[in-house]
Amino acid sequence: MLGDHPYHHIVFYALIIINNLMLIDRYRLFIFDWDGTLATSTSLVRAARLLQTRYNVGRMARERADFRAGGNAELNEAVRLNRLYAFIYELYSAFYRPKPKPGALELLKLLKKRGKKIAIFSDANRHRLAIEARKLGIAEYADFMLSAASIRRFKPDPTGIVKIMERFRLDRKDCIYIGDMAVDAYVARFAGIHSCVVSDGVDPYDVLRKAKPDHIVTNLSSIKTLK
Repeated sequence: MLGDHPYHHIVFYALIIINNLMLIDRYRLFIFDWDGTLATSTSLVRAARLLQTRYNVGRMARERADFRAGGNAELNEAVRLNRLYAFIYELYSAFYRPKPKPGALELLKLLKKRGKKIAIFSDANRHRLAIEARKLGIAEYADFMLSAASIRRFKPDPTGIVKIMERFRLDRKDCIYIGDMAVDAYVARFAGIHSCVVSDGVDPYDVLRKAKPDHIVTNLSSIKTLK
């Protein structure tokens, strides 16, 4: 019971207001993954899934990671798939033109209008990330972009997320990471921040759900109305 003290009632109603805030109003810094989240190629994702299913590829990509998942089988699988797709995206980047994900530019415009900070953290090669973000018109909305390859700390190692938070001097509670793979939920958790994953990227809904992100949405447009 809160009791009759006026302070208790203020706290109670403040909690109600906080719980009913739209997701975009809860955070000051929105950190996005790149491949499959802000940018994608449907044909590339299909090709990657086919290679994953039929061939034993990804060993080279897996060896890039210094971070080890230990005995967590689901996390190990998330790391393996992340390395695989990062490797395939780099391999195919010279042969396809990525496009902005549906709703990406609209969401970024809304966040900037609300005065939010926007960052991108991806395992993508630094040069590819910069070039693609500029060509797709996304770079103009990003306050900072960081490639895991440039610091040699790949997801789910949280070093990159921590560096971004330190750059903006923000508390963990003010930050959220948005991605499209189970590993994105893990890296956010290891960094101590909330996570939101979109199920129209690389990992399907059932795989994302097992990683226990804080939010799962069908697409980026859904984030604008998520509470």
